[in-house]
Amino acid sequence: MKRIVLVALAAAACGGSGGGAVDHNRGGTGTSTLLVTGTVTVTSSTTAPLTVFTVTVANGQQQSVSNATVTINNAGLGGDVTLTETPAGSGNYASSKTSLPTGDFTLSVVQGTDAVQGVVLGYPGAHTVSAPAANTIVTANQPLQVDWTTPSTAKSATVATRDLAKVTVPDTGTYTIAATSNPPRANQRVTVQRLNSTDITGGLTGSLFSVTVMNQVTPYLVQ
Repeated sequence: MKRIVLVALAAAACGGSGGGAVDHNRGGTGTSTLLVTGTVTVTSSTTAPLTVFTVTVANGQQQSVSNATVTINNAGLGGDVTLTETPAGSGNYASSKTSLPTGDFTLSVVQGTDAVQGVVLGYPGAHTVSAPAANTIVTANQPLQVDWTTPSTAKSATVATRDLAKVTVPDTGTYTIAATSNPPRANQRVTVQRLNSTDITGGLTGSLFSVTVMNQVTPYLVQ
């Protein structure tokens, strides 16, 4: 029995079973006086990587909260990223980095005695789409398998093409587009987004912190 317990503790210290980005989520603490909606949008690209941060802050009367100190920490982006209120008085805060994050995100919002702190959002990682490949030919009116990497399993994923409206799927790393959604097209593209989110327990009901990671393959020929 002692040996089993020791093995379990060792596994936990190494990250457990690797359940994915959702396992890293933490709702944080706060005064429960702020309605906070934070979004991280990551464009995974070898030529034009981009990470965009947006946070909106309001009070219980749905009034914008101005002059707050809003930071999102990410180790891969150099630590704390301070968001700027734009425009002034709007309660909308934003920033961006022309690089990709690594590791989880930690959100902090402070305005006077009102605060939300220590909110941790697990980062599912920057994925690549391995199939279909760019500049290849696939057969029209036949099922098409889309494959992507899953550095850390996200809460969900979406797949879309010019002929397939965005569909939400589990982040298993594969999805098959039905033949009816794969008609002939000379300049097709496939976009895969992976998402994670956590409720902000230190904020007002409805407060949420989320991340979306996007990558796409374009063009490929369907004929």
